[in-house]
Order: sequence, then C-alpha cells, then structure tokens
Amino acid sequence: MFYAYPKKLDIEGHALDINIYLNPDFAAQAGVNNGDVVVIHTKDGEIAAVAEYMSSLEFDQVGVPSNIWERFRISELEMLVLEILGPRESVKYIREKFLGKKITKKRALKIMDDIVKNKLTPVEMTYFASLGFCPGFSQEELYNLTWAMVETGEKLDFTDLGDLVVDKHSIGGLAHKTITPVLVPILVEMGFLVPNTFSRAITTPAGTGDVVEVLMPVSLTASQIKDTVAAVGGVLAWGGAINLAPADDILIQVSKPLHIESHDKFVVSIMAKKVAMGIKYLLIDLPYGKYAKIRKEDLSRVEGMFKFIAQKFGIKLATYPRVSFGLDGRSVGPALEARDTLRILERHPLRPLHVENIVIDMAATLGVLTGKYESKTEALHDARRILETKLALERFWKMAYAQGAGSRITSDYIETASYKTDIKWGGDTGIVKYFNNRVIVKIARALGAPNDKKAGMYFNYFVGDKISKNDVLVTLFAESKARLEMGARVAKEVLDNLIELEDE
Repeated sequence: MFYAYPKKLDIEGHALDINIYLNPDFAAQAGVNNGDVVVIHTKDGEIAAVAEYMSSLEFDQVGVPSNIWERFRISELEMLVLEILGPRESVKYIREKFLGKKITKKRALKIMDDIVKNKLTPVEMTYFASLGFCPGFSQEELYNLTWAMVETGEKLDFTDLGDLVVDKHSIGGLAHKTITPVLVPILVEMGFLVPNTFSRAITTPAGTGDVVEVLMPVSLTASQIKDTVAAVGGVLAWGGAINLAPADDILIQVSKPLHIESHDKFVVSIMAKKVAMGIKYLLIDLPYGKYAKIRKEDLSRVEGMFKFIAQKFGIKLATYPRVSFGLDGRSVGPALEARDTLRILERHPLRPLHVENIVIDMAATLGVLTGKYESKTEALHDARRILETKLALERFWKMAYAQGAGSRITSDYIETASYKTDIKWGGDTGIVKYFNNRVIVKIARALGAPNDKKAGMYFNYFVGDKISKNDVLVTLFAESKARLEMGARVAKEVLDNLIELEDE
C-alpha cells in the first residue's frame, strides 16, 4: 500500500474505464507502472482504476476525476490509501465457468462485488456477460447471480405503506414504450402501491426512462422514490439513478455497443431490480416472435427462469406472453412515444388502441394475481373505468408533480424535431404483417434517438393496414439536417427489409 494526497481534476471519468493520475517519479517509487490497475480505499468504499502518468501533479498527489471524487466524497485534507491490484478470484471463477464449473453463491457474490468496485476490466466483464450465451447458466446459478446482484446494492422496502406492492416489467427489445407509463397510474387508482423502476435504451431507440423523462424528472434518489410512493401511491423512476443492483447498470454499459442481451442476462437484470425494490406481485411482459428478443420456442424456458427466481424470493409472479409484430405502436423515439402516452391517458382520437388494450388486460391480470379482484372481468371493467373517466390521467400528473415536473402539458403541445421527411414504400401492394425491429433501431439511431429526444419515426401504416407502392410508409424526424439526411439514407438502404407483407 502507499499514500497520496488527492487532487480533484476537472474531468469526468468514463463509467467503465476509470483512470487516476500519478506523478511519474512518485509512481516509480510506489512501484506503479503506467497502465497498472490500482485500488483506491476511501471511507465510502473502494474502487479500482487504471493509473496513468501526469507530470503536472506534485510528487505525492493523485489526480481523481470529478465523478469519482463526488461519488466517494473525497477530501483534499485526507490522504488516500492505494494499492496495486493483484490477482482476482473473480477472474478465476469466470474462467472456470467457461470450463464447466458452476457459479455458487460465494462465486457470484465475488464477481458482482468486483464489478461494482471496478476490479474487472471492460474486457473481463464482456467475457462474463458472454457466459449467458455460452455455456449459459442453470436456474440455480441464475438465482445465485440475482441474489449477489441484490446484495451488492441498496434495497428499498414499502411494506410500511401497504402490502399490495406491485409492478410490471417487460423483457424489452421492441420499439414503442408507452405501456408502462399508462399502466402505472391505472394500477395506483386500482389501489396498489407501484414503485416502478425502468431502464434507458439498451436494444431499442428509446427506453421507458427516455420516454417518461420527456414529461417529468426520472433520476430520483432512493428517499425521493419512497417519498413519492408515500405521497401519490406510485413512481416512474430510472433505476440507474440509485444504487439498486449496481452491477447490472455496469453490465448494461458492456452490452450496449452490440445491442444484444442473452436471455440469462435480462432475467437476472429484471429480477434483481424487482427484488431490491421490495416488489411482492410482479407481471413480466414476454413479447415473442420473429423480431422480438425471444422466439416462440424460447418462451417456455424464459418463463421457467422467471418463475423459479420469483419463487425463491417469495414474489408472486404472472407472465404475460404475447405475439410481437416487431413494434407496439406507430411512434418511435422519446418525444413521439411520450405523445402517444398522453394520447391514451387523454382519450385522444389518435391514441394507439392496440397498446391501450394491452394495458387494460395487464392491469386486470395483476388485479387478479393480488387477490384484490375476484374475477378478471371485474378487474377489466375497473381498469377501463379508470382510463375512460381520466382518473389515470390525473394520477399520472400527480406523480409527475411529485417527481418534480414543472408544468402540465397536453399531447398536442409536445414538440417534435425541427426537420422531417417522408419515406415512401417502394415494394408491392400488400397487408403489413411485421415490422423489422432491428432495422427500426438502425434508422432511429441514425436520426439521433434516444440522445436526441425529439428525433424518431412515425409510421403511417401499421399491422393489418394495406399499403401500395409510393405510399408514405414512415415520416422521419431529426433535430439537424445532417441527422435527417443520414437517417433518410439509411432508411432507403434498408427499406425492403423494414416491413414484411402478407398477400391480400
């Protein structure tokens, strides 16, 4: 071990590749080579970082990026304790898993702890993430990984507010994220506590977090989440803003570049967050099909994984398998999907009825699961009543204000991007059967979504509609001419694969 005085640097470190900086002469005396991994010990915990030389630092100083400084409440008045990172058991456990050895609770805890403390390099974490594809995990291993992910983070408990703590989560992978923000206020009005947390985009043009953030703040602290649920019965919060299953948020960053997740990865990811949130009743949305994350032949295995882990943690769970056509609604991109969210709640004539019907059925399924309703018919009528009388709309805005929204807007006043262009269908006449979600993601990312919340796509034709050559299939939106041109170029290149038709 060696000691150095910290100096706050006006740079923000990368979420995965964290660096600290040492005077070259001081580093040589401490035995630290340029590129060595060093563990920093602080009163708030420890974290590993790659050491780099910086000649401008004084002899016994260590330069610390601002995000690490704030996270660990470092003070220039207190010396830091540092040590060169030696061999790690977690790397050994990952290697041995490839060779057929099982991930026990002890091994899972060590791996997750090292991920949280940045003691695994991005390459090593990528190897770990790939284990979900090959050789894969047993159900017991998935439980061990879920348990370890929960244990290395913060936990919330809402039982002091009531027993009916419910939530819904989708395995994701489909464009259009309006189901959750419409469902949550309905469930609250039905008498449930709904501390809903969600992610940002991983494999889609916008995650639920990107959509909801158009209308209200979603980066809440744990205490803000608890206070909001206590005040208005529910919350719509981004899980990455709090320390719930933090290893998962890091692994999400590893998965992002390829836009893929193994079945094992998303099962552990979802269940760890729900266990940490103290959910008692859970609905898992399982869209399956040609362009979904799972195929029909995978459905039984994925359902089994969710049910096994839920049972181990005492969560009452229902799965919601449904055939996916590659897209849940006509809109793609945060602002456009937020507009659809409000349209459903406002009872707007242009609301996506397909999504609305799914929401009502999900609400009824959860209602029966909890035992609050004797029949699904009774629950369906109540959910429909709450939506039709706009009680859900009012509850949505109560939640928004409790989360810090500054003003209430209507769907007609949501701003879309400054530039738009139409893309015409160039193929044969036919009935729209499927949307190719992978192609949609490619076009939407070229337009700037989800980072640019106004960028996106609006489909003028949907599943079951008849389309002919030269009909305007989709309108593209972007905040710059360059982005619009890029998106249009990509759309024209992949147009033949954007939708699939069936014969009339």
